[in-house]
Amino acid sequence: MISPITVSKIFSTLGNNNSLVPMGIKDTANSLGLTAGSYITGQSAESHDRFIDEFGTQAIWLLGIPAYKKVLDWTMFKPLGYDAGVDVRVMKDPEVFELAKKYAKKHDDKYKNNKNVKQIAESLEKAAKNPKYFKGLTFGKFVASTLLTIISYGALTKFRHDYRENKIKKEFYEKQAKIKSEEQSSGSKNQNQTKVNKGQTSFTGIQDVMFSPVKNMMLVDAAITGERLGESKNSQEFMQYVIKEGFFWFFMYFAGAQIKNFLEKHSLTKKNLPIDLDSRVVESEELKDALLNNKIMKHVNEFPLENKPSNADVYRFVNDNPDNLVVKMAKKSDIIETVKEKTGLFSKAKDTGSVDNRKYINTDDVVGVKNKLKMLYDKGQEFVQKEADRLGLKVEELSETDRTKMLETYLKKVQKANRWATIKNIGACIGVLGLIMPGVIVAWRLLDKDNQGYRVREDIENKLKQEIASKI
Repeated sequence: MISPITVSKIFSTLGNNNSLVPMGIKDTANSLGLTAGSYITGQSAESHDRFIDEFGTQAIWLLGIPAYKKVLDWTMFKPLGYDAGVDVRVMKDPEVFELAKKYAKKHDDKYKNNKNVKQIAESLEKAAKNPKYFKGLTFGKFVASTLLTIISYGALTKFRHDYRENKIKKEFYEKQAKIKSEEQSSGSKNQNQTKVNKGQTSFTGIQDVMFSPVKNMMLVDAAITGERLGESKNSQEFMQYVIKEGFFWFFMYFAGAQIKNFLEKHSLTKKNLPIDLDSRVVESEELKDALLNNKIMKHVNEFPLENKPSNADVYRFVNDNPDNLVVKMAKKSDIIETVKEKTGLFSKAKDTGSVDNRKYINTDDVVGVKNKLKMLYDKGQEFVQKEADRLGLKVEELSETDRTKMLETYLKKVQKANRWATIKNIGACIGVLGLIMPGVIVAWRLLDKDNQGYRVREDIENKLKQEIASKI
């Protein structure tokens, strides 16, 4: 039986628009659909070419930048004594950066035997000594890893073009040899059976791109799309990429967030169920306990009261109030990253719960968690009121047991709606990328008699026929 923690983690990951996992799932469906479509229209040569193109590109697209960044961490940062785990965005606000160093030192004093916590304080002090150099080093890693990934795709493209050309040539010569053998065995003297067919941004502005895995991939994808269009061998291949890349860009990078927002609004307006919290939060026992025992608003009201508290105010609160529900749920959502303690090479890292002050905290997202928790509480009270009205009772007349059962029912509805919204979102994108888009390409090919064959094969074979004819 899968544990509730694992289930909530799965749905949280699938519903995260900044995670590579749902993107990998969507792209796998897209690659399988395109490979199958290529076999329908062009048989083995085209489907082999498409398989190498799609799955080879997927490996580079998903793993290229993270892998190169890790290599650069070892070869650039470590020899210079810098910690690549320090997020330069924590340096954007000088007041917040000073607080980060202060709390890192405070955590160091608290966890004296934890070398991971101690390293954080030392890492921040090291970066603070020469911030311009450290920022330049980080920017250089971003540029180098992106360029190396793009170069890797260029190498894949060359390999793919050479592979398909050699495969088509091999099949062509085997076919010609077979024809010649059959002619010789039958005594045919026909000497000419074949005819030749005719036919600059600031560093501050780019930081969010640098530290977003999805935005990293968008840069690589822009290069991939440009190279695919530019390296297309004929109009058929060019148009296939136009259709493919158009669908891909929209449903990979934009549609998910739009579908998510639509489903969240629909759930709130039609069912009065707020489902915009992370699945790990919605399904956590801590949240359930706080909701059933009317503790949510106590924690919400402890939060800075201003409509828009400063970054420093939120940062102080996060570090000074580790037991506050808003802070705990922000940690569950990975908005606030915590220090992980690893005792051995193969041991599972233990979460200390201590804020990792090297990492950037988007204070707007923390405030967002507070507002979403308040919304969850308010809608829960409305649900209880509605149930009491249905029974012809006032809320005050409900027993504690009845009220608790009503809130449990409400929370289960929220959890179920949250899961279904994630399934519908990723399912819609998979359906379009894995079925509809490949189907559009296949239909376009089959409905146009001039596009039914594999044009790359025809072009290569025609060239080979011309070479044979010129030698006769």
